[in-house]
Amino acid sequence: MKLTWYGHAAFLIETGGTRIILDPYRSPDSGGYAPINDTADIVAVSHENDKYHSHLGQIRPPFEVIRALDLPPQGITKRSVRFEAFHVFETPEKLPEDEVTLMQLHLEGMRILFLGDLGHALTSEELAPIRGAEIVLAAAGGPPTIDFPEIPALISAIAPRVIIPMHYKTPKINLNIQPAERFFEVLPDWPVRKLGTSTIELTPETLPDRPTIAWLDHLR
Repeated sequence: MKLTWYGHAAFLIETGGTRIILDPYRSPDSGGYAPINDTADIVAVSHENDKYHSHLGQIRPPFEVIRALDLPPQGITKRSVRFEAFHVFETPEKLPEDEVTLMQLHLEGMRILFLGDLGHALTSEELAPIRGAEIVLAAAGGPPTIDFPEIPALISAIAPRVIIPMHYKTPKINLNIQPAERFFEVLPDWPVRKLGTSTIELTPETLPDRPTIAWLDHLR
């Protein structure tokens, strides 16, 4: 499995000849990230936010769209990839208008957990289906997503092997969020591996023995 970070919360997952794009932003309205302008077989969006998370107009068609808010409780399988969605909220107040999802993808004997715009701690019941996900794509910029004091307990409960930070401050985003280093400060026991590239390849056999933060460069 090959995973590429475009920028903000947008990723490309390549597995078995299938190309999946997660949460595409709209350029230049989101800041300075360049348009994704790429091909995909599937575009999966965690919630409806055309500026930052669900803009389909800058991806080259044709592609199938998966809207996580509309997935059935049992999930769906497309092109040998299992997609699951778990309804959460962007803010601690959990207002109906703040509903978003976590997306969990099963592929190649691994689980990729995309935390999206999660903005609150999770209950034991909410944690149950995502515990042990090997790879977590985690918002690392603080509010309006999950606040820094709540991150260690969340990560400890999930117990992934790899964390890939996203949704943090760079010169190419116009949100008032924090840089990735603030995320690293609250996870002092996690080694940070700065890869100097936008892409990482992972298999069950190559997952690190020690849980690691894999810090990618944005592609766009």
